Amino acid sequence: MPRHALTLPRFAHAASGRLLSARHARSLRHHELRRRLLTSAVGIVVFLVSSVGFAYSNLQGNVGRHDIDELVGTERPTRPDEGEETPEDPQAGQALNILVIGSDVRTEEDAAEQGVTGMRGDATMIAHVSADRSRVEVVSIPRDTLVDIPSCTLPDGTETGKRFDQRFNSAFAIGGSTGDVAHAAACTLKTVESLTGVYIDDFVVVDFAGFEAMVDALGGVPMYIPEPVDDERAHVVLEQGCQVLDGDEALGYARARYSFKDGSDISRIGRQQELVAAIVREALSKNLLTEMPALYRFLDASTKTLTTGDWIGQLPNMAGLANSLRGIDPEGIRFATMPFEWAGPAVVPTAEAETVWENLRNDRPIDADITGTGEEPTEEATTEEPTTEEPTTEEPTTQQPTETPSAEETTPVCTG
Repeated sequence: MPRHALTLPRFAHAASGRLLSARHARSLRHHELRRRLLTSAVGIVVFLVSSVGFAYSNLQGNVGRHDIDELVGTERPTRPDEGEETPEDPQAGQALNILVIGSDVRTEEDAAEQGVTGMRGDATMIAHVSADRSRVEVVSIPRDTLVDIPSCTLPDGTETGKRFDQRFNSAFAIGGSTGDVAHAAACTLKTVESLTGVYIDDFVVVDFAGFEAMVDALGGVPMYIPEPVDDERAHVVLEQGCQVLDGDEALGYARARYSFKDGSDISRIGRQQELVAAIVREALSKNLLTEMPALYRFLDASTKTLTTGDWIGQLPNMAGLANSLRGIDPEGIRFATMPFEWAGPAVVPTAEAETVWENLRNDRPIDADITGTGEEPTEEATTEEPTTEEPTTEEPTTQQPTETPSAEETTPVCTG
């Protein structure tokens, strides 16, 4: 019988058909599975991208940005040479000076009770970020410093006229006499530049509500309270010892003054610096830059009441600067108060203040009171060049300092 005449039994055809059909079905199922996986992957990517976009848009919408270049004018200190821009940190290689203003915005009840109207600057600090991003120096300017306030522009275009021997915090009130925070910040910035000769790159205004939200977003701040606090005007009652302050308590502690011995703003500055140092330690300990959910919650809470300049208020710039500082040692964050002397109930800068401003202008370390560790610096800064004196033949001394801090004089650092 010829080979071509050979035929398969009918059941063999059926089996072969079923086999082909099964293979085809498996192929279709695999194709369908791949298609669904691909669709799911695309969906996840779209979801993540849209979520990040929404988060970015939401956070950016929290920040009130203002371009105040025209308000500040052109008669300003010389700006240091700009460094090369990088995608991570647009100002990499360039020292930055950010003016941080605590706005004394009170509730209607507080304002009526204390007879305070209008906006006032509660605490003002120059935050200097070194060009190599290894240091952040924060210098507080006492609110009762007597200064000359330059002429400032109001929203309607009128000028306020120069004022002499005014308390520093009145600059914010003068510029903000119509309720506009940007003009208040611009007037304060012009006053700071006139006082210090330091070019201010941008500003941030944080009101009381924003400060509370920032602390609460961290889950509270561990703080050592050296003596009991019962300040009715600051609405705060605290016991002595280590405790975790929530936003309301932290704000009250920062504002408290009348329940302390001298009741002055000067003594309050030291407590504010210790509190900011504690906030910095807590933020660094929570790895906010690497844990995105925690970072988002913190930014969402802390940016809602921020008012900033045009540059620092852009989240990519803010994030780039923060990213460049993520490896900073807490020892490299230093706090100081402008050197001053008393002039009646107010204060005036001393000659030593000019040394501080000169160091900031030239991106040199400053002498500080405390660091981000909550302790005094281990070594002081100097503006003198190293000497090459011949070594002396005198015997080294083993004499100890005549005074050492007692246990009561050393402030413990609390942890949460």
